[in-house]
Formats: sequence, structure tokens, C-alpha cells
Amino acid sequence: MQLEPTSDSRAERRLLELVGDVCGLLDIDELRYGLLDALHRAIPSDYISLNEVGPGPDDIVALIRPESHPESFELWARHAHENPLLQYYQSTQNGRAVRFSDFITSEELHAMPLYTELYQPMGVEHQLAFTLPGPPRQVLAIALSRGGQDYTEQERDFANSARPFLIQAYLNALAYRVASLGGDPALSTPLLDVLLASGLTQREAESLRLVALGRSNHHVARTLGISHRTVGKHLERAFRKLGVGDRSTASAKVWDLARAGSPSRSPAGGSKGR
Repeated sequence: MQLEPTSDSRAERRLLELVGDVCGLLDIDELRYGLLDALHRAIPSDYISLNEVGPGPDDIVALIRPESHPESFELWARHAHENPLLQYYQSTQNGRAVRFSDFITSEELHAMPLYTELYQPMGVEHQLAFTLPGPPRQVLAIALSRGGQDYTEQERDFANSARPFLIQAYLNALAYRVASLGGDPALSTPLLDVLLASGLTQREAESLRLVALGRSNHHVARTLGISHRTVGKHLERAFRKLGVGDRSTASAKVWDLARAGSPSRSPAGGSKGR
């Protein structure tokens, strides 16, 4: 008798497909479009966007699929800071996936100018969003939006399972761009300096720097002339010192520390408009 796939196995297959769709995209612009398309297939939505929101009212850019009316970009730039998911991230620095319904009722959403001027004409009633590593004082977020049925807890959990892989893919593309614009970032010292200032030993810092640049443990071992097992021990101790539990979270924290230029800062996690 052939067994029907369980919901868990279907989610695992969707996650593997998503990771496979984005892991080989090293050009940052290609990754941005590929990431949105892959997420759109994994979590059906009416709109999906990559939004960068800075501290000022004019520091807002976005890439949206499918393309929206140009006027919606101006409306998003005007009302972005009303978004409850953005407000949640800015107050907590917790970049995990959250929904409108986790914080506000439909009535509260409908009372917002953000809704009446932008989301209502677009037919958007529900949103699910999470962050990627962004520049200092800016929020880089993926937002999925749709009318009809709200995003389920399973879809929210799926986004949270996918987030570490998407973070790593984004960091790899950023590192690739740095390398293509003038030299290998693995040979530069700022990442190493900030990790040493965070309390890591020389070997721990060297190992984690290469991991943050997308290198595998085998690559790290070859580069540093040490065994694969020793690399694992260095990373285990480095993770513990930085208060992280996996490679993707560690990589995100390394880049956040490097941007801040200080070991004391914690990690986060187109065109104008939404």
C-alpha cells in the first residue's frame, strides 16, 4: 500500500525546493528576483516584496512582484512606518516571520491610512513578513501579502524554517559582489578584527570569518591547514561565545558586527514603494 505524504514531508519537500532555487544565485540582483519568485511558489500570495526601510521617511525602496502601479510606491513610502510588522521589528529586533493577525484585528488594520490608501485598493487583507541582514539603521524585509484567507501558522513556521537558508544565500551574494568589485573579502581584515574584539581566539575568528563568507567546513580546513574536526571545535566555541546556535545565525551576526564596527551590537533578522 502506498502511503500519502504527510504535511511535514510536503513542507520539507517545499523547503528543499526553495533552498535549491536560491542557493546557486550569487549575483545579488538575480538573487533578489529569484528569491521572490521562489517564495511566491512556496507560499502563494497576491504580492511579494523586498523592502528596505531606513530611519528617515524618504529612506524607503522596494522590489515587488508582480509589479504594482507606480502610485502605490509613493503611498508605501508615505505610510510604511505605520506597518505593525515593521513597528514590531524596530521595537524588538526580532526578525522572525510574523503576521498582521499576530498583533492587530481586521478592524484596527482597516482604520489605518496605510490600509485605506494602499492595501484596500490592492485587495490586501493579510501580510506575513520577516527580515534579512540589512545595513545599519535600516530594515531589509520580505513581505508576502494577499486577500482572502489569512496566512496559517504552518505557513508562518515554514517561513521561519526557510529564513536561515535565505539569510545565508543573501550573505553569500553580498560577499560575491564584494569580491567581484575588487578582491577577495576573505583576505581582508575588518571581519577578523571585529571577531577578535568580540572575544574569539585567532583560530575561532579565522574559521568563523570564512563561514560568514559562505565557505564550507572542508574549505575552511583546507584554507587554514587544519582538520575538519578541529574546524568544528573552533566553530562550536565561537558560536557559544557569540550566543548563536547555527551557521546562518552566526553569519548574520558576523556581518551585523562588521557593519556596526563594534562587538556590542546584536544581529537583526528597485524602486520607491511597497
